[in-house]
Amino acid sequence: MCTENTFTNEVINLDLLPKYENIRLSRPHADYWKIIRINLLIIFGLLGMIMGILICFIDEVKANSTWMIPVYVAFSGSFFFLFSASFKKRGYAIRTHDIIYKRGIIAESTTIVPLNRIQHIELNEGLFSRMYKLGSLQLFTAGGQTGHIHISGIAIDEAKRIRDLLLKKLDQLEHPSADLNTNE
Repeated sequence: MCTENTFTNEVINLDLLPKYENIRLSRPHADYWKIIRINLLIIFGLLGMIMGILICFIDEVKANSTWMIPVYVAFSGSFFFLFSASFKKRGYAIRTHDIIYKRGIIAESTTIVPLNRIQHIELNEGLFSRMYKLGSLQLFTAGGQTGHIHISGIAIDEAKRIRDLLLKKLDQLEHPSADLNTNE
């Protein structure tokens, strides 16, 4: 007997979809801005010292110092401004089924990664991050480089709690029957 399957392909009302834009995002810890400034000061301090040495010892560079120094100052000031604006736009949210990470000022980027796509989680602490008791979480996904998320500036205790929560959720996704057995 032949049964006829009816194929349907209904239009989805986009107004009924949940809006990720309405999610309240957690911001990086305020001390993370201090770490960003320290890193920028180190980079531009080294560049300034190199430029100073070149100006002192090379006559061709010394002749161009009247425009090089203002360009250096403007360039470094622009970097501080851009990083400050970028810091204020960053945010993340951990939800039941996914993680949202937002960043960027000129080109704003929002990445939403379903938990079942996460393959590996790293908790990192740099030298200055340890001084301020901050860390960063890096989530590696099955989607390749474009799906990876690197969330910096999280208080280390919170980062560890998030990591442990995500590992527990990933284990539940991988072994759903194990979750049922633990409730007995």
